[in-house]
Amino acid sequence: MIDTPTDSEALGPKARKPRLGVFGGSFDPIHNGHLFIAGEIIRRGLVDEILFVPANVPPHKPASYVSPAELRLTMLQEVLEPYEEFSLSDIEVQHGEEPSYTIDTIHTLAGAFPEHTLCFLMGMDSLVELHQWRRAPELIAKFELLIYPRPGVREPAFAELSGHFGPRQARRLLNSILDTPPVPISATQVRAAVRARQNLAGLVPDCARTFIEQHNLYKETEETAGLQ
Repeated sequence: MIDTPTDSEALGPKARKPRLGVFGGSFDPIHNGHLFIAGEIIRRGLVDEILFVPANVPPHKPASYVSPAELRLTMLQEVLEPYEEFSLSDIEVQHGEEPSYTIDTIHTLAGAFPEHTLCFLMGMDSLVELHQWRRAPELIAKFELLIYPRPGVREPAFAELSGHFGPRQARRLLNSILDTPPVPISATQVRAAVRARQNLAGLVPDCARTFIEQHNLYKETEETAGLQ
């Protein structure tokens, strides 16, 4: 006798939701470190696509500390265009002069992409300061995080994270840290290289270098521009 499959067996395994990595930041400018991190996460199969979300006015920086959002958005568009696994959202740029908060942005994106599982990408420096973020416990509880190392930034101790978020979420955060080498490139380094008239080869993609030159970005001193 041939067994008749049950309804659930006949349907086969349930399709997995595609995973969307949300990569936020000032991207002032986007550099090869950003691209390496995003590419490594794709190569490891941790997400299927990465959505870059440039901030308009980051809550932790006064507006004068970042280049105009429209310029950063256009530069991102040019840099990301060749990569089919990378996409771009202007959701935070549309906020105008109001600061953008990660928890609000990711909730909006979750509503816009209900067919995706969302994963939020953050650097180790952000993990160290995460307890200061708006509604951080909610962000940790509701969304997956992927945390990448940053040069010179130590991994927070379990006791430190547990004191902020409790032992269960502290363990979850530590388990979210990627085993990748820190990429020794930062936007601060790129801006300093521009002011010093140094070659940007290896620091930013060629199209970003051209964009920076065409728009005369980062030529002012840190004190004049307010960049940190």
